[in-house]
Amino acid sequence: MTSPPAPTLRMVSAEQRRAECRVSVLPAVIVSEYRSLSLPTRRLRSLYYYYYYYYYYILLLLLLLLLLLLSVLPPPLLTCLPTSPTGFVSQSIVSTPEENEDLQHPCARECVPGDSRICNYTFKVEWYTTMSKACYGCPFNLTDCTLPHCAHADGLERPLVTVNRRLPGPAIHVCLWDEIVVDVVNELGSDSTSIHWHGLHQRGTPYMDGVPFLTQCPITAGTTFRYHFLADQPGTHYWHSHSGLQRTDGMFGSLVVREPRQHDPQSHLYDIDDFAHSLVITDWLEDLGISKFVNHHHTEHDNKPYTLLINGRGKHVKFPQDGLDYYTPVHELVIKPGKRHRIRTLSNSIQNCPITISVDNHTITPIATDGSPISPLQVDSLTIFGGERWDFVISADKPVASYWIRFQGLLDCDDRFKSAYQVAVLRYEGAEGLPGSLEDIDYSSTIRPGLLLNKLNAAPGDGVTFLTAADVRSLESISYEGSEGKDSLSRTPDHQFWLNFDFYSKDNHLFHDPDFYPFFGVKETMRLYMPQINHITLRLPSSPPLSQPKDVDSSMFCNSTALRNCGSEFCYCPHLLSVERGSLVEIILVDEGVVYWANHPFHLHGHKFHVLAMGRLGENTTMAKIKEMDANGLIQRNFDRPPMKDSVTVPDGGYTVIRFWATNPGYWLFHCHISFHMEVGMGLIFKIGDESMVPPVPQNFPRCGHWTPEPDPHFKTKLMKHLETLDKPRVNVNVDLLPGGDRKGILDPGPSYSTPTQEHKETNEIIDHEAQHSEGVRASSGMLFLVFAFLSFMLA
Repeated sequence: MTSPPAPTLRMVSAEQRRAECRVSVLPAVIVSEYRSLSLPTRRLRSLYYYYYYYYYYILLLLLLLLLLLLSVLPPPLLTCLPTSPTGFVSQSIVSTPEENEDLQHPCARECVPGDSRICNYTFKVEWYTTMSKACYGCPFNLTDCTLPHCAHADGLERPLVTVNRRLPGPAIHVCLWDEIVVDVVNELGSDSTSIHWHGLHQRGTPYMDGVPFLTQCPITAGTTFRYHFLADQPGTHYWHSHSGLQRTDGMFGSLVVREPRQHDPQSHLYDIDDFAHSLVITDWLEDLGISKFVNHHHTEHDNKPYTLLINGRGKHVKFPQDGLDYYTPVHELVIKPGKRHRIRTLSNSIQNCPITISVDNHTITPIATDGSPISPLQVDSLTIFGGERWDFVISADKPVASYWIRFQGLLDCDDRFKSAYQVAVLRYEGAEGLPGSLEDIDYSSTIRPGLLLNKLNAAPGDGVTFLTAADVRSLESISYEGSEGKDSLSRTPDHQFWLNFDFYSKDNHLFHDPDFYPFFGVKETMRLYMPQINHITLRLPSSPPLSQPKDVDSSMFCNSTALRNCGSEFCYCPHLLSVERGSLVEIILVDEGVVYWANHPFHLHGHKFHVLAMGRLGENTTMAKIKEMDANGLIQRNFDRPPMKDSVTVPDGGYTVIRFWATNPGYWLFHCHISFHMEVGMGLIFKIGDESMVPPVPQNFPRCGHWTPEPDPHFKTKLMKHLETLDKPRVNVNVDLLPGGDRKGILDPGPSYSTPTQEHKETNEIIDHEAQHSEGVRASSGMLFLVFAFLSFMLA
């Protein structure tokens, strides 16, 4: 582990972008004995001592003189002050004090065998905003952009859901086999929350997976929930809210599990794994996710992101001041020349927004995906889909300078809509300035030609212009899950599930009431096509079946074999697929691609899977056509070191084939990782094994669910009897048992623990009379004091 960097700020003017200004003032000091001076000199020195007390005025005068001098200096001497009335100020930030605190956590360390720790964190969840008062003069004063609680994003002010008032939230760095303990304090006021630890399988701790109403109850407002689990999966992962659209509004962050260097099968491929070299990438909306969601689903408002953020930073809004336009700072990575650096990236993409990454003048070498090592391959750019993580190596073998890292959004983020893009800075140590002006960057300039890995809606790869995730290979040394070893992956699976999906035109009580605004009864721009898997929309139970199995009616679960007419009717239920523990499961995902040019990245909780095949037939396809191809042997599955992932894309008008060993008992979500799609039920549940195989429910684990008791036939009688008792005199109370001070032998009853009875009414009247008398005496004394003070002042 390298030492955490101090807060570093960078800025450059439009006139000389690659230069930074350094100004130093050398004071001249004359040391001599006052008595040895001549008389005229002594007088001057006396004047100096006199005017010393007026140094503020002198400093002001000197400042005015300096400004006057700068106004007449030739342009080459003004490299750090943009003088053009239409100039732009470009800035970048390496880190903030809060981010450095993450790297100073006791668990953020170099991992050594046998050193496992308990890593404690407190996550306070609350409503917040970008560009809050905590940002002070940001972006005009770059230092203010690094202040605690300053979530400046791209400069646009909008509400957030944050952890510890940060965007993104705290980064967790631990070692393999550490225990992670996170206290989630819900201060949202009225909203519940939860956190999913994306990439960690929660083996033995399924109650910590963070899916409300499936593995736990939601964390209600004003309460604290403690997550406690084992970091048993090395690699780059991340955490995010799994409640509503909170992930859309800023509740996410990185989670990296390292292992001792000698145990890392990829350690020979890089020299430096800097804890600060993580890129948390997300698309970004201009308003709260729930506002965009409601408007998009009930009116014709758009839901398209307008920009991207890298580690919560980006340029978008221009802030004018004194003829200059300032951008909020972008993110910056600093690397050592001559070294190979491991860069960890993750996508929190919230809409249908795959993001392509490239680095000017550099190739990148991916070495891991979703925490699993792969055989290295050199590419020019990489596309990352929602929920995915890719680790790649950059060799700092180019001239010492600064280079742009470019990010281009696709589909919902492309130039058909709002052209969402972003940049960050890759700076070699010793380089000065930025690569150029942020004003010169636009959407069209953020794509690089050459070999592209994980291309959008294209498969299989041709090996020359692009490759897919299915084309990469795991390391030879990788172990396969399951008790039967490597060769068993190619055998006939125990279960094969065909899952087709698209956007469908159906009347439903959620968005198209058949009686008032049916699908075909409104104008076309108001029609909402529902994304469904096998024509079923997932509805989670009212109680978590994992922790409260007896409170869940098993008859409510459904799947395509148990339901009929879902192709024409709206089916809305807990979509469940049950498999035995230890079984080999194959899933064929088919994106019919009829309605939109789209894409769906799928994520599996609790397990990793092997990506065996991926293909695209055209703009659209059908499940029947894919089944026919498979029956004719036209879908070739790769069993030669297929990549292991937990998140994968499915080409529009195509298919992806995956297999996994169902070794982890419990209820595990499998869903599209696009926020709006998950919110409307594009997912299903895998039930692995039975309840007897699940670990015991933690002691005092929170419970939730419906409360609908049978009406009490004697309800009114009981209520009236209770109300009658309220009108009767209360039982006598012994005031000697009540707290209070003794006043004239009568005990003060203190607060109204009970309504006074008739027996003590007279006593209370005496106490009230004495209290009123005391108040009158105090008021009279106060008036006399004020009068006396006024007369004394007048006489003086």
